[in-house]
Amino acid sequence: MPSKKDRGQPERDTAPPIPDKARTGPRQHQSWHEQAADTLPYYQKHRRDRRPKPPPPVAAGSLDGDMEGLVLSRSSRVCWVMAEGEELRCHLPSRLAMHQQSALAVGDRVQIREEDDGQPWVTGVLPRRTALSRPDPHNPRLERVIAANIDTVVIVVALRKPGLKPGLVDRYLLAVEKGGARPVLCVNKIDLAESPEDDAEWRLLDPYRELGVPIFPVSAKQEEGLEELLADLEGETCVLVGHSGVGKSSLLNAFHPQLELTTQEVRSEDGTGRHTTTRAVLYVLEGDTQIIDTPGIRELGLWDLSPEDLRGAFSDLAAHAGGCRFANCTHTHEPQCAVQAAVEAGDLPAARYEAYRRILESLGDNSSR
Repeated sequence: MPSKKDRGQPERDTAPPIPDKARTGPRQHQSWHEQAADTLPYYQKHRRDRRPKPPPPVAAGSLDGDMEGLVLSRSSRVCWVMAEGEELRCHLPSRLAMHQQSALAVGDRVQIREEDDGQPWVTGVLPRRTALSRPDPHNPRLERVIAANIDTVVIVVALRKPGLKPGLVDRYLLAVEKGGARPVLCVNKIDLAESPEDDAEWRLLDPYRELGVPIFPVSAKQEEGLEELLADLEGETCVLVGHSGVGKSSLLNAFHPQLELTTQEVRSEDGTGRHTTTRAVLYVLEGDTQIIDTPGIRELGLWDLSPEDLRGAFSDLAAHAGGCRFANCTHTHEPQCAVQAAVEAGDLPAARYEAYRRILESLGDNSSR
């Protein structure tokens, strides 16, 4: 086969090694997990390596169970399951309880067996179609599944109290894409802005409009825009995620007033949210819509994401990357980088490029910003 040079096509070089002092991203020959492991003491690495791995999902029909059900909520060593029209409090076997943050999540389909004493037990978890995950805050090497088998992830933000956090939105979009679900942006508290379309916070959403992410402006308090959002979610299994205080529980109360979920105002001294939801819970609304409410967070780590994955996940950056001189260009320091040129020319929003740089740097130091 003729080479690119013979065909008249220029060959793309491989970028030279990054000097230690100039290195801004993660080491190229190591994954995020390998870097994290290198920072652990010897005894911790080997102790954790000996821990039993979470039980893998098994195919339907291969479980020793009497019935199949849907996980509505979970707690330590127990979970609540809807099976055959009845809500059951089910016990978890030790092999599941040891790893229930990753092996069992709200939205999972499970099989149940009733023991001789009448107590129902979960016998196994069916394979997932999608999942939304993050690293465990206490041990980034372990996966924590936020919700499973979801069609749509509703990323809830607020124009005011607390203000909009684009960095958190960027991270959620990456986590949603990796998990296989569809992202939707719900902008709550539009009643606090005189004209949302002219609001500076509202304009921060422009890059996501250009990416084609559906955006729904709503006010849970004034019950504005809820019909359009519910129509988009009808018949799906969804999960509400976002910063503490953006109004996820208020939205659910507006969707279904009979729920009467507890809500709180944001802190007046710093404008940050308060945690009112303490664990993920699945609610069934009219039209066969299932919505999972989750606790608010202040930062989101990214599970199992390498620098290479990150470059591909930023599709707007990847659209320009073909013009880079180096095939393995990180778009940070290399000469003749088409992505940086696109930013300078105004063809690529600077906010998106800065978001990419922040997340790339966080992968390098294993932080969760």
